[in-house]
Order: sequence, then structure tokens, then C-alpha cells
Amino acid sequence: MKKANQRINSELFGILLFIVSTAFALYLAFNLDQISGIAAESNGISFIFVIYYIVFIVIFTAAALYIIKKHAKIMKAIFIVLVLYMIFLVSSIVAGIVAVNLPEYYAIIAIVTGFFAYMLIFRNEWYITDAAGLIMISGAAAILGILLRPYIAITLLVVFAVYDYISVYKTKHMVTLAKAAIDNQFPLMFTLPSQGGIKIKDLTFDNRGTHSVIMLGFGDMAIPELLIISSAIYNPLHIALFIALTLAGALSALGFLFFFNHGKPAPGLPYINTGVIIGFLIAFAVVAI
Repeated sequence: MKKANQRINSELFGILLFIVSTAFALYLAFNLDQISGIAAESNGISFIFVIYYIVFIVIFTAAALYIIKKHAKIMKAIFIVLVLYMIFLVSSIVAGIVAVNLPEYYAIIAIVTGFFAYMLIFRNEWYITDAAGLIMISGAAAILGILLRPYIAITLLVVFAVYDYISVYKTKHMVTLAKAAIDNQFPLMFTLPSQGGIKIKDLTFDNRGTHSVIMLGFGDMAIPELLIISSAIYNPLHIALFIALTLAGALSALGFLFFFNHGKPAPGLPYINTGVIIGFLIAFAVVAI
């Protein structure tokens, strides 16, 4: 019973992270959408983007796995740089919204990016990686959500759900990447502990269950969130309906994933993407009636 209660704490923490990340992504997206020309660029993005994106992910993942086998520390450094780049980008967006002058603008960017650079490199703990990941995926979801119309976003989600299923259950290369990420403390996954006192250096892929810790990839939140953003941006007359139902669909699927797939590696996107797409289709049907 105690173990089950601990697991629920981890699951609720994951759901809370998803809600906070979505709220932050919506904040970024609504402000970005006010910038002239940003949303208009979506007219030039077609289904071919989905092909480019999935090819890039496959190639990047293959390259990452190869580098990990030879030089895990190099791959860790690459992931840290990528995360810091997104934090820099997001902090520059936020600074552009709240800063009243140029010194304040640059100070916000320098402080936020510098803080995470120092912590990720020298003082990293699970909550630092979680905070960095939340900023990273919120920015990615906001930008892609603006650039992709809902029907293209749905196509991307379907393709990634299939890819995630294959990479976990068939080729298993995503499990290999997850193992390397946890064992080497790559900033690539959310750590959802059931209690305090967990140290990131003590966690491994094999003992995460012993510590009652759930691990969730950054992409498992970022990819479905972009449909929530896209549906809100491109349905302004029914924005509350689309946000509420797509988010509800995602959270329901996330809860299902947590409660019925604990203790073993499982692909998150087939569940969460399906939930958010169903939520979107229900909202679309309600509007169409």
C-alpha cells in the first residue's frame, strides 16, 4: 500500500508538471503571436515538414547512440548545450515581454541562462533538470504550436506515436537511449520522485523502481503540447474550449500511462498523443454542431 501511495505522488507530480508546462507554453505562444509575421509563417509549412522532422530525429538519435557508445561525456555536453540554447531562447522571449529597457533585457537573459548553465554543469540535481526541461519543452511547444496548423500538428503527432512505439517495443533503441540518459545524468528526461531526498547521482535505469521514481522523456510532454498550442492559436473564437478539451485529453492519457504502465519501459507518445488528438476532435465536433 505504501509503495502504491508513493507511486501516486510521482504520477500527480508528472500531471502537475504537464499543466504548468502547458500554461507557460500558452503564455509564450500568445505573446509570440502578437509579433508581426510569426503566425503568418505557418502558411509556408506543409506536410513535408513532418517528413523532414522525423528524418532529423531518426538521424540525430542514431548519431547520439553512436557517440554514447564511444564518448558518453561528449553526448552529455551536447545535450546540455541544446537545453541551454532553448533556455536562452525562451528567456529572451520572456525578457522581451517584461523588460522595460535594454540593460534589463540582457540581464534577464544572462541571469537565467547563466544560472542553468552553472547548475546543469556543476550542481545538477533532478529538480534542476526538471526545471530546465520545463522551460525547454514549453518554448519548443510554443514555437511549433504557432508555426504548425492543427491538421499538420496532428499528422506529426501520429507519426511520432508510431515511431515511439517502434523504437521502444521493436528496435528498442529508445530504451537504450533512456538507459544512457538516466545512468549518465543527461538532461533529457523528467525525474518524478515519490519523496524527497533523492539524489540524481544515485539513480540508475535499473534502480529507479526501487526508489519509486518515474522517468518521463522531455518529448513525451513537448510533442502533445504543441497541438494544444496550435488548436488555441488557430481557433481564437473557441479558445477556451480547445484548450480545456485538448489538455483534458492529454492529462487523461498521461494518467492512464502512469497507472497502467509502471515498472517497465513504455512509449509515452502513443498514449498521450492519442488523448490530446481525441480531445481536439471532440472540441472540433462541438464547434461544428
